[in-house]
Amino acid sequence: MSIGATMNAISAATTRILAVTAVAALTAVGLTVLSVQSAHADPLPSPANIQQRDGNLVTADALPTVQIDSGYVWAQTMIGSTVYAAGSFSNARQAGAAPGSGTLTPRSNVLAYDITTGNLTAWAPAVNGVVKSIAASPDGSRIYLGGSFNQVNGQTRYTVAAVDATTGQLVAGFNPSVGGSGVYAMVATANTLYVGGLFTQANGVARQNLAAFSTANGALLGWAPTTDLQTDAMVMDPTNTKLIIGGRFGGVNGVAQRGLAALDLTDGSILPWAAPATVINGASSGPNAGQAGIFGLTADSGAVYGTGWVTANVATGNLEGVFSAEAGSGDIRWVADCHGDEYGVYSTGSVVYTTSHTHQCDTVGLAPEQPTRTYRYIQAFTTSVGGILTRSPSVSSIYQDWSGTPSPSPYAWYPDFTVGTASGLGQAGLSITGNTQYISVGGEFGSVNNRQFQGLVRFAIHPAGARRWVRVWPRRPGRERPPRNPRARCGSASRPTGIATICMRPTPSTGKAPPRPWPAQSPTRRGGTPRTCS
Repeated sequence: MSIGATMNAISAATTRILAVTAVAALTAVGLTVLSVQSAHADPLPSPANIQQRDGNLVTADALPTVQIDSGYVWAQTMIGSTVYAAGSFSNARQAGAAPGSGTLTPRSNVLAYDITTGNLTAWAPAVNGVVKSIAASPDGSRIYLGGSFNQVNGQTRYTVAAVDATTGQLVAGFNPSVGGSGVYAMVATANTLYVGGLFTQANGVARQNLAAFSTANGALLGWAPTTDLQTDAMVMDPTNTKLIIGGRFGGVNGVAQRGLAALDLTDGSILPWAAPATVINGASSGPNAGQAGIFGLTADSGAVYGTGWVTANVATGNLEGVFSAEAGSGDIRWVADCHGDEYGVYSTGSVVYTTSHTHQCDTVGLAPEQPTRTYRYIQAFTTSVGGILTRSPSVSSIYQDWSGTPSPSPYAWYPDFTVGTASGLGQAGLSITGNTQYISVGGEFGSVNNRQFQGLVRFAIHPAGARRWVRVWPRRPGRERPPRNPRARCGSASRPTGIATICMRPTPSTGKAPPRPWPAQSPTRRGGTPRTCS
């Protein structure tokens, strides 16, 4: 065996030993993670390799989308090709129109648009307060609204309402009421509407931040678990046997349960579910009470995904990032511990999209902290395990050491957002929904890729009108400039094995590709948008 081959074999063996040791260490300190190394013939990379765009990922091209004229979009859901968006706003503005221009169409905190065209629909319930949760009935006939309001279409409705998904009219015979600050999370089944938020009563009966109603008549059901601080998110486990809740709470049903819990669908008892033993985000007492939590939850057929935020320290919350937990068991499949709070999350079953303000993501293979802090506001990851987290240089009393934990693979996908101020959070995207061909991002942003988009934007796997002939530049370590005038057709270019490529769309202003590729973490330099071939 040659010296090079011997060294490679030693390196591979050492990597396997380190990976097994890391998983054993995580288990020893109480972190419940799936062992993934045995399923791979070769050791997983650490950090994970960046993935170029494939047929599962939308392009970075922001497509014309109806806008809001002010305020923010907090929550979204879909029925068919229709996106239902909710938040705090009073008008919709036509796609591409700058503030103060174009035609304004009145919309009172909710609107709907066609994700294939970006066009506003006629659906227009009138809600007199902020809407922070929205859910579709399984049969697609209803849209449930939750928030901080007391009227819908001029009729009394206290923080919960159901409207027709086509007409926007109130559903007759469904009139529950919730008393408190608001309803911030919802899950609808055929027979039951589960709600969470910050409240003290439902239909005049004591309830603490969680309640359930009959979808037939709005009657309060016996389901009555409690959280000691607000519930911000909920999703049905893919097995349809338990409800997963998330928030900034420190206890559920009087038992310590910090930020995450799985609840029985009938009696509200806490069910065995492994994720809360690993992701611990929430505190309900002490000086840091309410300063960490789970912001968003979603699920596909195989897993539950959640986003974490922390404004205090590791003792209050241990994850700024996103996690994937196996359906049923809740065993952690992977963690992406990018520093910077995460918000919305959506999975297509192949790709997980999150909105955030990440500023350090080297543990999963993306950009490290920059000398001048630079934020990214949206990410995309594989749903499968793609690597092992490295140790963050910022590990401290503020950031936990997640090294050795399985991670997803990140995509080289960099739409560029500006932040807004309407919600008081100073963020960009707050929610995501979609289907296998499109995603819709809602929030308080004012532009995307240096173009006018306010509060709503959509992306597609095959955007209409996208150019197929673009410049393709092989990217080799240490090589900044591309070969002289290389051109190829996307999807058919011959590329050397193992060399990443970047396809550049022409800049909107000149119609020409920029003279050289920019760093992967600066996607708007010279006005272009980097993407791989579609």
